Amino acid sequence: MKRILSVFLLLFSLALPLLAHSLEDVSVKEWRQDIGFLEEKLLNTHPNPYFKTDEGTFRQLLRSLERDLENLSSSEIYTRLTEIVASIGDGHTAIYPDSRLAVYPIYTYWFTDGLYIVATSDSEKHLLNCRVVEIAGMEVEDALYRLRKVVSFDNEWGFLQSHSDYLNKEEIMKGLGMVDMDGNLLLKVEKEGEIIEASVKPQREVFHWLQKRADEIDRSYQGRKYWYQYYPDSRILHFHYASCGSEKVNPFILFSCRMFLFTWTNPVSKFVLDLRGNRGGSSVVLAPFILRMMIDWRLNRTGKLFVLIDRGTFSSAVLNAISMRKRTNAIFVGEPTGGSPRHYGEVGRFQLPNSGIFVSCSTTYWKTTSDTSEAFMPDILAVRSFQGYYEMRDLAFEAVMTYGWEGEE
Repeated sequence: MKRILSVFLLLFSLALPLLAHSLEDVSVKEWRQDIGFLEEKLLNTHPNPYFKTDEGTFRQLLRSLERDLENLSSSEIYTRLTEIVASIGDGHTAIYPDSRLAVYPIYTYWFTDGLYIVATSDSEKHLLNCRVVEIAGMEVEDALYRLRKVVSFDNEWGFLQSHSDYLNKEEIMKGLGMVDMDGNLLLKVEKEGEIIEASVKPQREVFHWLQKRADEIDRSYQGRKYWYQYYPDSRILHFHYASCGSEKVNPFILFSCRMFLFTWTNPVSKFVLDLRGNRGGSSVVLAPFILRMMIDWRLNRTGKLFVLIDRGTFSSAVLNAISMRKRTNAIFVGEPTGGSPRHYGEVGRFQLPNSGIFVSCSTTYWKTTSDTSEAFMPDILAVRSFQGYYEMRDLAFEAVMTYGWEGEE
């Protein structure tokens, strides 16, 4: 469960100072300049800005925003800009909600049995582990449908991965008209079989996220890009590849050599490469490992080599999964990836001159496979339920442990 919950651990140190320059101080003239700057930079930077939306629709969104500026609040303008960038249609091209914006202290996750609040601040801890029934007076599915237009994502699993980073931002929810007159987020949740109402206030000061299950997590590897664990009883070696990069004090090429040496000096019946929650980086870092695994006659065999993926597997981590499928006999276990096999990436970043809003934009199209599906699919599907999560069960790893192949020695 360490990788499954790693996103929550990262939130513990999140600080929430206000934007250095308030969006409310930006004039209509300055917003107009920012819109023109955004249009020029997006169209000149993205290799194919109209691959999902047509040019007429895209430019209409821009012109409509320009016409409406006089009558919009800063929250509505910010949200409309986020929607315009998201309309490009790829998960790398986005106005990611700024961590400095005020936050509704709830973090939600979509399980097989619904949307649950899996992290809160101390002030909202009574909502922890509750199932969300309504958001802003709407059924959950309707609320997420409204939210969808401002979220940048490659596919449905990418939306499920990213939705909460938008749902809990005050500016976004205000801009979508999903808060009450005081700016509070109204929820109905199920708690111990009872439906209760909650009014969640935005937090503008520093706070730490609470996550009940996190107390049971080993934090030894927090902040690391990669590590491995060996389980003598099952003789499984679990290689966690949390980020596509190399550590300065522990270069990946040396780490990989030590890990393979370990497999020669210890009995390894199954080798697991874990790409869950890996948001990308440089895909070439893992290349020596993949090439080495190709020629390893002991491990590169059906039933011995596994790759774990989920909705958090994105960008270069998807490219690594593709390489593993092409070059090895690995069995893939988990969820469909949040990143598409073919996708736009290699992100460039620019800042709007007056509002200071940062925009990420793809610069390259990665066509490394003939697979045109929206997500890289596992061979064995293992999707979490809330009960499984609460019991700290890792269904994907359990599937690896119980996998048997009659030809295996």
